[in-house]
Amino acid sequence: MSFYYLMGAMLTFYLGFRAENLYISLLLIWTGSSLFAVSIAYIFQAPQLFRKSSNGAIPFYIRWLFIPFLFGTQLYNSWARRADKVPPIQEIDKNLFLACRLFPSDIDELKQNNVTAVLDVTAEFDGLDWSSTEQQLNYLNLPVLDHQSPTAEQLIHAANWIQTHLDNNQGVVVHCALGRGRSVLVLTAYLLMQAKHDSIQSALSRIKDIRKTAGLNKHQLKKLNKIVQNKLKDFTPKRLALIANPVSGGGKWQESKHQIIQRLTAKYVLDIYVSTPETSASTLTEQAIKAEHNVFIACGGDGTINEVAAKIVNQRHTLGMIPLGTTNALSHVLLGTVSKVLPIEKSCEVILAEQTQTIDTAICNNELVLLMVGIGMGQKMIELADREQKNKNGQLAYLKGLWQSILDQEIQEITLTLDGTPVTARVKSINIANAAPFSTILAQGNGSPNWNDGLLDITVVPGDTDTLDTLVNMTELAFSGLVSTSGDNKLLLQQAKNIEIKGPGSIKYVIDGEEREAEKLSIKVVPHSLQILT
Repeated sequence: MSFYYLMGAMLTFYLGFRAENLYISLLLIWTGSSLFAVSIAYIFQAPQLFRKSSNGAIPFYIRWLFIPFLFGTQLYNSWARRADKVPPIQEIDKNLFLACRLFPSDIDELKQNNVTAVLDVTAEFDGLDWSSTEQQLNYLNLPVLDHQSPTAEQLIHAANWIQTHLDNNQGVVVHCALGRGRSVLVLTAYLLMQAKHDSIQSALSRIKDIRKTAGLNKHQLKKLNKIVQNKLKDFTPKRLALIANPVSGGGKWQESKHQIIQRLTAKYVLDIYVSTPETSASTLTEQAIKAEHNVFIACGGDGTINEVAAKIVNQRHTLGMIPLGTTNALSHVLLGTVSKVLPIEKSCEVILAEQTQTIDTAICNNELVLLMVGIGMGQKMIELADREQKNKNGQLAYLKGLWQSILDQEIQEITLTLDGTPVTARVKSINIANAAPFSTILAQGNGSPNWNDGLLDITVVPGDTDTLDTLVNMTELAFSGLVSTSGDNKLLLQQAKNIEIKGPGSIKYVIDGEEREAEKLSIKVVPHSLQILT
C-alpha cells in the first residue's frame, strides 16, 4: 500500500509541475502532498498521523491536508458498499455485529438490534457524529490503516471493551471501511480470547460463514498468528469492579462514564455497578465481593469511596478511586494535586499502572475513617455548605461555611483522652486526621498527616482566642500544610493511637465530610489496613 500511494504521489507531483494551468497545477500538487503523507503513514505504520480523536473526529487542519485522499476514499467506499453482496451490518455472535463504515441511514437498524456501542477500527476517516443523529452511543476508536493489523495491545483493548458492553446487555458493532479486513481481524481475536474457538481458522470460519466477503490478507493473517502465539495464547481477561454513584458531584458519572470505560478497558473488563436510592455503594460492594472481585474502583465523592473501602478494609482487596465528587479530598492526598485539575485522566493512569500501597485507616464509633474526624469549625463548615452551591462551585462552597464558623466563635467544653491520658479543654475546633490534603487547613497542625505512620494527628484550636487570633491560627495551619512543618505552639498539637472525646451533651461531628452526632467519640488507628492504587 505504501508503494502504491508513493507512486501515486510521485505521478501527481510530476503532472502538477508539468501542468500549464495554475489551478490544475495546485490541485495536482495538493493531491500529491496528500498521497505522500498517506504513504508515510503506511511506511512507518503510523495511523496516528490522521490524529483521530477519542470521539472519532479528525482535526480540520489534518482533514485539509488529506482532502484529496479522503474524497477518493469516500467515493470508493460508497461505490463498494452499494456493490457489496452482503448487508452492511451482520450479527456474528449474540449481540455482536460486524459492519462496514456506518452512515446516519444505519441508525434505525442499530436501534432495532439494541446496538449501543460502536468500535471503529479505522484511521482514515471521521467516525459518525453521534450527536448529530441524536443518539447516545458508546464509542471507541482503535486507529488502524487499511490492509494493516492492530497491535496486541489494541486487540486486548478491543476485547475488553466489547466484553464490558456485552456483559451490560448492550449490543456491539465492530466496523472498518468495508467490514472485510481490520474489523474481521478484531472479531477473530475476540472470539479466540473469549475461548469461543480453539484456532484462528475456526474463529475466522465462523465469521466467513455469515459474512461471505470477510477475509484477512496474508500479512494480517501472519501478524495475527504471531500475536496469538506470543501474547494471546494463554490470555485471561483481567476484571475489576467499578462502583459508581450517579449523583456525586451533580451527576458527573453520566458525563464521564464513556471516557472512563474507554481508558480502563485498555487493561480490564469492567463489571459496572451503579448505585440507586434503594441500593447503596456499600451493598454493591458486597455483591462484587461475592462475585470474587479483587480490585474495586469507587467512582464518586469521598462518601462513596468511604462506603466501598469500609467493605474491603483489612482484606486482600485493592481500592482504586475516580474522584467525581465535590471536594475529592482523599484523591487529592493519594493521587496528587493533578487529580484536582484532570481527575479522570490522572485516576485512570494510576489504576492502569497497578502500583499499590498499604495505608492506615481509623475507626470512629465503629465507622471507617480514611481522612479525618472533625468537631467545631470543621463540622460547622460542612453543615453550612449548601448542596446546590457545592454542585455549582465545588470546594468554594465551603468557604462561606468556614468564614461563618470563624465569626460565630462557638466554644465547646470537652474531655479529650489521648492513649489513656485525659485533658479537659475549651475548644473551637478539634480535627483528628489520618490523612488530609494541604487545602484542609484545620488538619495541618503537625504538617501534612502521614497516612502510614500508625498514628493519628490531633490539631486543636483553643477556645481562649478572639477572631483575629483564630484567623492568625488558620493562616499558620495553612502554611504548615504547604511546607509540612509544625504550626504555632498556641495550637494544641498531639499524636495518638487511641482517642476518646466527651462533652457535657451530644457532640456534632463529621467523618470524611459526612455529618454525625453522638454522646461520645471513640477513635483508634488501624495501621496498614487498606491496600490502594496510588
